[in-house]
Amino acid sequence: MLESPLIFESWNSRKGKSMEFGSVSRRRFLQTASLFSLSSLSAASSTYQLVGTEEIEVTQHTVRLKNLPRVFDGLKLVHLTDIHHSKFVSLNEVLRMVELSNQQDPDVVLLTGDYITWSKKFISPVGEALGNLKSRFGVYAVLGNHDVRVNADQVAQALKKAHIEVLRNASARIDLRGEGLWIAGVDEYMYGESDIPAAMMEIPRLQPRILLAHNPEIIGEAARHQIDFVLAGHTHGGQVRIPYMRSINVVTQPGREVLEGFVSNGRTQMYISRGLGKVVVPLRILCPPEIPVFYLRA
Repeated sequence: MLESPLIFESWNSRKGKSMEFGSVSRRRFLQTASLFSLSSLSAASSTYQLVGTEEIEVTQHTVRLKNLPRVFDGLKLVHLTDIHHSKFVSLNEVLRMVELSNQQDPDVVLLTGDYITWSKKFISPVGEALGNLKSRFGVYAVLGNHDVRVNADQVAQALKKAHIEVLRNASARIDLRGEGLWIAGVDEYMYGESDIPAAMMEIPRLQPRILLAHNPEIIGEAARHQIDFVLAGHTHGGQVRIPYMRSINVVTQPGREVLEGFVSNGRTQMYISRGLGKVVVPLRILCPPEIPVFYLRA
C-alpha cells in the first residue's frame, strides 16, 4: 500500500470512513423526499423536537500535507458549499453565511458549488453577496449541478464579477514569499464535465494536490490521479435525518452510508461538508448547516 501524503486530525466528533463510492443520485433524493409531505415532516420534527438545527456549525480540522511548503504551515482554509439562494434560503441568510465566514479570518475561502436553486433571478444577488467574502489570498470556486441546471455561464460570470476566481477544470497558484500552493477545481461531475488532468496540468508533480469538486462521487477518479485532498459538498449531510428513517440525500455503497465528514480512497482524502442551504423541503432535521475550517500543516 502506498503511504498517504495526507494525514488528517479532526477536532469534530464525527469520524470519517474509508471507502469506494457508489452512485450519488439527486433523483434518489427527490424520489425519497416525495414520500414525505411538508405536513408529515413538520409533525415528525415536532414529535422529536428536531427542527431547531438551522444555526450554522463551524467545524475545525487540521490537515497535514506532505510536501507542503513550510511558509504555508498554519494556512487557514474556510469552505462554503451548497448555499442554494432561493425561496427556501433568503438573501439575509446568505449574508449571514458570508459574515460568519469573515469572522473566521480566513487566509483562503473555497466555494464548491450550488449557489442558487431554480431560477436565474437568484444569480445576481448571490454573486453580490458573495462579493463581500474576505480573505488574505483570495476566494476560489467551482460550480455545482444546480448552477449548471439554471445557467452555468451566468453563475460563473456573477462570481467573477464579485472578484471570485472560478476554476472550471483549471488551477490557481497562491504565492507567498517565493513559494506556491496550488488550488485546482473541476466542473460538475454529474454532467460529465469534470476534467482532472486539465485541472492539474500546470501543477508541479511534487506539489500537494488540493482539489475543489462539488460532487463527492469524483473521489474514485481523484484517487486515480493521486489527488491529496478534495473538498466537496452536494449531500447536504442528508438534510432531513429523522430517527429510524433513511436520510433523503446520501452517497452510498452496499450496506454503508456517507453523508458528511472525512472519507478516503487509497491515498486520497476527501471532506464532504453538510453545506449551508436547503433543497426539496425548506428545513433541516438533525442536520445543521456547516462551515468547515481547515488548518494546513506541513
